[in-house]
Formats: sequence, C-alpha cells, structure tokens
Amino acid sequence: MVQNDTGMHMKQEPDSKFKALIKLLDDEDPQVFAAVERELLDGGDEVARMLELEIDNADTNVRKRIENLVSRIHLEKLQREYDHLLDFVSHPDFSLERALYLLAKPLYPKVDFADVESELNDLSNDLRKRIAAVEDPYDIVQHVNDFFLNEMGFAGNSKDYYDPDNSILHRVLQTRRGIPISLGIVYLLVGRRLNIPVFGVGAPAHFLVKFVLEGKEFYVDVFNGGRIMSRKDAEDSISDMGFSFEPRFLKISSDLEILARSCRNMARAFSAIDEQPKANVLMELSIELERLITF
Repeated sequence: MVQNDTGMHMKQEPDSKFKALIKLLDDEDPQVFAAVERELLDGGDEVARMLELEIDNADTNVRKRIENLVSRIHLEKLQREYDHLLDFVSHPDFSLERALYLLAKPLYPKVDFADVESELNDLSNDLRKRIAAVEDPYDIVQHVNDFFLNEMGFAGNSKDYYDPDNSILHRVLQTRRGIPISLGIVYLLVGRRLNIPVFGVGAPAHFLVKFVLEGKEFYVDVFNGGRIMSRKDAEDSISDMGFSFEPRFLKISSDLEILARSCRNMARAFSAIDEQPKANVLMELSIELERLITF
C-alpha cells in the first residue's frame, strides 16, 4: 500500500475511498465538488494515473471533470518543478547548460544530464581537431560553421518551426534540428569548452552568434545556413527585417537572458500547437526569469 503526502491511502488498483471520490465528481453541490477536487489534486502522479484508468468508464460530464483534474495535476507538478529552476538560477553553481536541462526535465523525465554533457563533450573534442591548425579568425568561423552545419548536420527546422522540441537542448542534439537560439546555444556550449570567444546575441526576432577573434567581430546566422556577417552586415540584416536599428539589438545576451528567451520560445511553440496550459506555465516562468535580469 502506498501513502501519498495527503494521508490518502492508495493501492495499485483504485480502493474504496478513491471510488467514493470518483462517484462524488458528479455532485452538483459546489462545496462538495471543491472538496473532492482538492483531495484528488493533492494525490499527485499516482492519483493522476488512477484517474486516467477511469476516463473510459465515466459518463460525459464526469469524463470532462476527470480529464481536467489530470491536466491540472500535471500542470501543478510542472509549476513546482519550474519553481526549482527559478531557485537554481540564483545558486552559485548556476550554468546555462544545467538550467536548460532543468527546463527539459519536466517534459522529458528520462533525460539524463550526463548524456547531454557527453554529447557536447564529443562535439567539442571533434571540433578541436578540425580547428587545431587554423589561425585566421575568419577561417576559424568558417571551420566552426562547416563542422556544425555540414559534418554534424545541424540545421534550422523551417518546416516545423513551432515544434517545442526545437527549443529543448537534448532534443536538438538528437535530431540536429532547431531554431536560431537553440542552434546558437549548441555553438556557445561547445565553443566554451574550447575557450573560443563566442557569444549569443538576442537580436529582435532572430538570435545570432557572435565571435570575437583578434579584435574582429563576426556575426553568424546559424539558422540560415551559417551566414557570416560583419557588424555592418548584421545591422543591415536587422533593418531588412523591418526594425529601425539600435545598438542594443547587437548586445551580447547573458545566460539568464538566453534562458528566459528560450522559455518564451517554448511558450509560443506550445501555444501554436494548442497546448495553452503548458504555454501559460512557461510564459510565467519566462516573466519570472526576466525579473531577475539586471541590466
């Protein structure tokens, strides 16, 4: 027998108390329903699994209430887990890499941080060999681009841009597909392992990667084939998108800004596929992260 933190005893199969609560789900008395609802919500994952077993046997009204309860249990869990992420960003050991793992973990419970680290380490070791003898700054950027985009096959997922997986680091590493910021993050995390001065730039509507080598700036549009741009080219590119250029558009983004922007992108992606409750949780998370950003 398993006891949850509310004191409610549950077996692997629904027990008599659970069955009684299920029967009360069609009670029209608001106070009764609210009490039943709260007790079931407090049951967590175990009760969610038991509720799912009841869906097919319930009448239409109760089925809708069960589906709503299951959804709310999962969302409350999601919110609690993202509260841990908010705590982590102020921790001395904060890193973008682990924060992105914590962002993915509630959605992919089986993801292993060690696997993510290992994949990034393998990429960095392979790239190190490619650029070991390269000295010219522009050639270094070209070799980095060629490694990621041609040899490793990373590319922008223009066909399914709003797939949430495009914003989730371990999925981008697996599928080799992403959006501008997630592809840029791969450049950053691998580049840091090699002490390459590479940074993220949160330009409006489009994330860029910036290299600073021997006093020269190179901007890379990793989503669109790895186009290498001078600062003037980058300014013109932003203007071509319909923005009146301002210097702040090419400001280097902090890790916290990158994390917050990743959350916003995930929120938009879930909204685009009609998963609005998840979108709302992620948008709230992005807002909370933005409050922590110091300019």
